[in-house]
Amino acid sequence: MKPNTSPNRRRRTGSILIVTMFVAFTLAALVLVMCGSMRVEATAAANMTASLQASSVERGAEQYVMAILTEQKDSLSDLTEDYFAAVQVGDGYFWIVRPDYGDDNLPVFGLTDENAKLNLNTATYDMLMRLPNMTDDVASAIVEWRGGSTDASSGSSGGSNAGQSAYYSSLPDPYASKHAPFETAEEMLLVQGASRELLYGTIDAEPLGVTGNAQVSTGNGATDFQTAQGIYDLLTVYSSEKGSGQQVNINDRNDRSKLQDLLQKQLNDNARVGAIIAGMGRGDTYVDAFDFAIKNKLKSDELSKIYDSLTTKSAATPTGGGNGGGSTGGNGAGGAGGGAAASTVKGRINVNTAPRDVLLCLPNLDSSDVDKLISARQGSAAGDTSVGWVMDALQNKAVGLGNLITGKTVQYSADIVAVSGNGRAYKHCRIVVDTSGSTPLIKYRRDLTDRGWPMDPQILTSLRTGQGLGAWAGAGNTMPGGSFR
Repeated sequence: MKPNTSPNRRRRTGSILIVTMFVAFTLAALVLVMCGSMRVEATAAANMTASLQASSVERGAEQYVMAILTEQKDSLSDLTEDYFAAVQVGDGYFWIVRPDYGDDNLPVFGLTDENAKLNLNTATYDMLMRLPNMTDDVASAIVEWRGGSTDASSGSSGGSNAGQSAYYSSLPDPYASKHAPFETAEEMLLVQGASRELLYGTIDAEPLGVTGNAQVSTGNGATDFQTAQGIYDLLTVYSSEKGSGQQVNINDRNDRSKLQDLLQKQLNDNARVGAIIAGMGRGDTYVDAFDFAIKNKLKSDELSKIYDSLTTKSAATPTGGGNGGGSTGGNGAGGAGGGAAASTVKGRINVNTAPRDVLLCLPNLDSSDVDKLISARQGSAAGDTSVGWVMDALQNKAVGLGNLITGKTVQYSADIVAVSGNGRAYKHCRIVVDTSGSTPLIKYRRDLTDRGWPMDPQILTSLRTGQGLGAWAGAGNTMPGGSFR
């Protein structure tokens, strides 16, 4: 029999081949699509795992900070930077970075003293004007926003409450001036004239964890470094202290016996106490504790022992932010004297830890005076909370600062940067912890992850390529800009 080689059979054979190839290609395409989908799912799962790991590391860092402030609060200055840099939690790591103040003598990693900053709620107009890049309009608007007067009697040379209220009501999304204390430093962006560049600086700032190129400023003449950094790291709304029990009014003759008891208790020298009391004139009045110490020839260590127990205000003095002092109590920072129990003192600057730009905000001090303060405090013992040395450093120029400075810190902020072990995800959060109670309390927490990775990008690159932390794995002194306190 002859084989069937008709054209129809040949056409059917060709069609089957084409259909088979189409099915094969379709299956191959489906396999590729499914593989791609699975790859995306696997990548997403890995990223989710890394994100959860970074979040867990960051939460662990918060508990680490709380533990340090509970167990080692009195010896924080003894902790070197390796306690806060590249701390490993599981497979991940975290850093607690400090602001870059352009001072090689300050650590790059560690907790930041909120009491070493200028308090937005208590700083006077003149103190605000001494901040880098600050203008008259913005300083006046800050005082008005928190409910203060912006007329000439408050030291402001411009602005008006009515004009600023009209400005806020004319905005596309109008709002009223708050006329109440700032709740966060970020709230300053709502104030007329305050820009993000003024608060946060420009994109030229160095990454966190690296000391920038510091330039010395004089007065209000801002440098490129200060413009790049902004003023956010110089500001706070949290600085406060509890008063030290009973306050003695050194301007009240009825409190002389209480003053004598205080001196006897702290100095434990009858002859010395008698000489001090005898040297006080009948009509003498004092500006502050420094004025009292200078006029009565107290030594710096003697002043440090009684500094927080002295006031120049009577118990009837209204509370408020007079002269930057804030609330009642504490060396005349707004009241609560005359033997009354002192309450919370707000806004005093920790002169032992404040950066240069904050010290320049103190009234009547110029750049050379701040140099003297910084030089004098570098020679003091670690963890020293005294302020008597300020009198030795500034002599008569210390008078007037007694209501504005302290040697203590009660609130700390931690700028936490956490990363997963493979570098796929990171977390950046800032917390503020109050240690004035029996246990530390987180008063503020903000997630800053959406601002991007704030440290050296090489860290993420090294982790993602499986090389570990590299040079960043060591202690603080092996890192760029690292130094020990």
